[in-house]
Amino acid sequence: MKEYQLTPITETAVQATQAKGQKGKIAKQIVLGIDAHLHSYQVCRKIDAGGLQPVQSFGLTELLLFACKQLQLAEKVYAVYEAGPLGYVLYRKLIELGVEARVCAPESLEAGSKRKNNKIDARKLAGRLYTYLGGDQYALRIVRVPNPEQEQLRARSRQHDQLVRSRKALGAQGRSLMLSQGYAITGSWWRPGTFDKLRVLLPEWISQELAVWQSSLLLLDQQIALLKTELAQSLQGPRPKGFGALSLTQLDREVFDWHRFANTRSVGCFGGLCPSEDSTGDRSKQRLGSITKVGSPRIRVLLVEMAWRLVRFQPQYKPIQKWYTALTGTNKALKKKAIIAVARRLLIDIWRIRTGRTTIQEVGLILSNE
Repeated sequence: MKEYQLTPITETAVQATQAKGQKGKIAKQIVLGIDAHLHSYQVCRKIDAGGLQPVQSFGLTELLLFACKQLQLAEKVYAVYEAGPLGYVLYRKLIELGVEARVCAPESLEAGSKRKNNKIDARKLAGRLYTYLGGDQYALRIVRVPNPEQEQLRARSRQHDQLVRSRKALGAQGRSLMLSQGYAITGSWWRPGTFDKLRVLLPEWISQELAVWQSSLLLLDQQIALLKTELAQSLQGPRPKGFGALSLTQLDREVFDWHRFANTRSVGCFGGLCPSEDSTGDRSKQRLGSITKVGSPRIRVLLVEMAWRLVRFQPQYKPIQKWYTALTGTNKALKKKAIIAVARRLLIDIWRIRTGRTTIQEVGLILSNE
């Protein structure tokens, strides 16, 4: 992605705008809803309790200058945009200027309407931010922005999974080619020993096609192994048996600050492991549904994998004992429900351990000998 930087001329203009002083402020607060894209930013402004103003379009430099002007007009300037492929560059630039910026989770903003465009999104974001600042915490789902060092560590961790997905896709393409010619091959066909045996059975033209993919797959194997070792070795301190050093490292790098969760419910929601609810009237009519999945999908995948390993390595763990019959049974729907329940409890216990509220032994887990 192209890195945007202020030119010396723009920096001078920003400094000149900021140097005008605090006189002439016409509002207590200005709210900016920003629909961010690579080459343009659609901005909707709301001054105090006034109406939403017409949406304006800016480039990055023009947007920063516009934000500086707002700082001269109001005591507080707030801005929000949705998290996406542009990352947190805009957030950090706005913070440097003095704007109280926020990043929210992307979601459907049209609320049932059949019309959706950049201007409508900017207006919706400005309106929701104003409501959020007024005390409605459910108006926006605010995203915690990592610092640059944390973002680099997290990107390194996520690269492992990206490489694994690339290897899986290339491997599937090779198996698809063989299947189309009547050869049903399973497993890692590109490994040297397996591939040498296949070459004897396959026609020459298929072997030549597979050889192109094999070179890339062997390189991916090497890169994945090196990165896995690096991540596993970076884990500090003891870990329970079956957790996996790689899994714990990735989990820690996705969360970073375990102390930011105030209670067990907020921890479960972050993993998207809390049940959805559609209830009305008295509590006897409470209806719970499937999990919300509004949290981090990476954390959810990691926890489900760890929960399945606990069935083998930590059978004495209380959630495993509670759901053991379902986990080892044949009812797939009940088995899915059970593993989600174990994963939710596991996330909460990890939070309690990481924040010093309990220990690994008190939770009922056995330490790994590795």
